[in-house]
Amino acid sequence: MGNATDHINFLRNIILDSQHLLKKSSDSIENIVSDICGLQYDPYPAIHLNQYIMLWNRKKDFKPEQLDQAAYKDFKILEAWTFKRNMFLIPGREYSLYKNATKGIERWGASDESWLKAGDSPEIQVAEKELKESLKDFDGFVARELWEHLGLSFEWDKYRREHDQSYNLPVFRAYYRLIRKGDLLVCGRKPGTFKEPVFILKEKAGFSDWTHDTIDENEAIKCIVEKLIASLGVTDPVHVSHISGYKTADMVPVFEELQSEKKIEQLPYKIGRKYYYIHSSKMQMLNENTAEECGEVRLISPMDTIVRDKTWLTAFFDYSFSFEYFKKKGMKWPLSILVGNQFVGYLDCKMDWKTKQFMIKERNIFHHDFNDCKTIDRAIEELAAFHGAKEIIEKS
Repeated sequence: MGNATDHINFLRNIILDSQHLLKKSSDSIENIVSDICGLQYDPYPAIHLNQYIMLWNRKKDFKPEQLDQAAYKDFKILEAWTFKRNMFLIPGREYSLYKNATKGIERWGASDESWLKAGDSPEIQVAEKELKESLKDFDGFVARELWEHLGLSFEWDKYRREHDQSYNLPVFRAYYRLIRKGDLLVCGRKPGTFKEPVFILKEKAGFSDWTHDTIDENEAIKCIVEKLIASLGVTDPVHVSHISGYKTADMVPVFEELQSEKKIEQLPYKIGRKYYYIHSSKMQMLNENTAEECGEVRLISPMDTIVRDKTWLTAFFDYSFSFEYFKKKGMKWPLSILVGNQFVGYLDCKMDWKTKQFMIKERNIFHHDFNDCKTIDRAIEELAAFHGAKEIIEKS
């Protein structure tokens, strides 16, 4: 049977292969995004946004405009609030599945389901219907353009920016409800720091009814949890809970049911003090019990799924890091350096879009064997080229 130490390198390969991080894929963006259960959207602008970096690490010859085309032109990828408080880009064909499976997850003190029920009054329903009718002539709009069109710019400013509840009009509530329900889809992002979303009615994007509208919520949750288990490679209820926002206590019976149906299996040994699970589709890899050597380098965003749970990351990769999101505290956006199946350190990078300079503010290598690693240097050059940089500047 062996122990965790005997198998850890091989388990790392299963994890990275499941996340398309062991070798870059030639598959479609839609299929890759489905396999890894979405790309977390994040607007931090120091370098290319998280969703682009995630795909750059996974898809051969990836360019940002390919995701923009898939998400905002072809609508094969859609933006949606799914796990926890985070917006993800997910396959359009799975939109309703995710929405049904995650509608009970609380965000900002309320779930989508409870928030929608709380405001489901006749007055709001009328406002929704009227608002949708007024949007039929829009092929894409930002909030400002909508309220200018409706002559409500002053009221919107008071309500949205000054939080004056005396201007909490039914049409404003209706607007947010249309977004939460998926009646309004994002069809683009404006340039600038905050990448303001451009919305369009789902019908004008080619959608009428979502394909999974009638699926039972519990079955939807079970389906998404199974997808998460397969995408994470080796996991447990606590890890899935941390990634998704589901309560751990609610995940335990789902794992038990999937195990009874032989869709997942428990590893025959512990990692630390815990038993972990693997999807049955990965069992052939587990039984082969070989750890292929791979020296390819990935530069992993701090918002990447693979590094979001620090406890799990430490257990399987003996690695952790910290970052600072807020400017007042000194923003730090480390890209974790993955060489083969080892995390060996991190880079703190920034792209100056005006001067076309790609700046490495800090290079911190924990494993001394990789201090002069040429493959890391090449990966940095490729990342700079991905940003269209003309020059790489590294602080000594």
